[in-house]
Amino acid sequence: MADKTLTQEILTHARELHDYVVGMRRDFHKYPETGFGEIRTSGIIAEELKRLGLQVQTDIAKTGVLGTLQVDGASSTVAFRADMDALPITEENNLDFKSQNEGMSHACGHDANMAILLGAAKLMTQLRHKLKRQVKFIFQPCEEQHPGGAKLMVEQGVIKDVNEIYGLHIDPNIPSGTFGVRAGATMAATDRIVISIIGKGGHASTPHLCVDPIVTAAEVILAIQTIVSRKVNPLSPCVVSLCQISGGTTFNVIPDKVRIIGTVRTLAKELRYKMPILIEEAIRGITSLNNASYQFEYLKGHPPLNNPQQQVDFIQDKIIGLFGNKSVEHIDPKMGGEDFSYYLEKIKGAYVFLGAGNIEKGTNQPLHSPRFLLDEDVLSMGTALFTYIACSL
Repeated sequence: MADKTLTQEILTHARELHDYVVGMRRDFHKYPETGFGEIRTSGIIAEELKRLGLQVQTDIAKTGVLGTLQVDGASSTVAFRADMDALPITEENNLDFKSQNEGMSHACGHDANMAILLGAAKLMTQLRHKLKRQVKFIFQPCEEQHPGGAKLMVEQGVIKDVNEIYGLHIDPNIPSGTFGVRAGATMAATDRIVISIIGKGGHASTPHLCVDPIVTAAEVILAIQTIVSRKVNPLSPCVVSLCQISGGTTFNVIPDKVRIIGTVRTLAKELRYKMPILIEEAIRGITSLNNASYQFEYLKGHPPLNNPQQQVDFIQDKIIGLFGNKSVEHIDPKMGGEDFSYYLEKIKGAYVFLGAGNIEKGTNQPLHSPRFLLDEDVLSMGTALFTYIACSL
């Protein structure tokens, strides 16, 4: 049962911080920095946290920042995480705060994630007497790449003595003002495959004297596409996308080698283990049939993100307590990846999505689009939710 006096106090103060949160978000947006290069970004975050009187550690996992808010009498610690990195995408929006860093933009909303967490830090210092737990604010570098920042942050001790951790991400596919929640498998493992098909090159006019790796690669690509439809249980989500192929130098020479690069996304550990076996079986069979050879690498990325039911129930209760029953949407799994999974492998917690999709405002462009926009009016909701969690046990 929500404490109406507390929730109203949190909401009132969160709304009063709207201009601060929006201002921070726009500053981050104007000067984006990609993974492990978040020098300016992390510097501003550290200064803001110090200004609030928090204990601050910098240079964790290269550019990561950790702020700690001590709470008298607290018997447990809760952590909140925001990712800091931008994408190597040129922004196509015409904004007053459009990206000034060529070839980079916050096309995934990490500028909003950081601003929300800074707003929460500011709000929690104002309501420090209401907090039930010690609080750690984790600003993590390099979520968009692998190996990314979360694994390094964990290895360098940012969740030592932390009992629970929560994360939030802006999502334009969910209506503004609605939180997307899910228990269990929520986001996919992000594995990478690299295939080299090795043949015997020669003149294009005498293919019978060659072993054509291009034709063989074409057969391999088609065969791999049938793995999901014919060798994987249709009730087990799986995606295989081959996104890059390279080989050859000119129109009349059959090359010696073709390279194929792609990604495999799975939710279940058992299927994740099985996929490299199935893929290599297809490659081996086709190359053998064509007198070619191959090299195959299956590079493990982030593990699947699994939200524990208990923590999902807890955060859902806090969302409803603040914003009402209609503020929660139960979502399907996402085949995108998120390195927040490394934290959840170590401690309990949950990762949720804050809807920022509004057709009238034009904020329904997908994540990673050069035209991605977000509804800034929802940012205070994230700040309020984090604060309410820290005020609860």
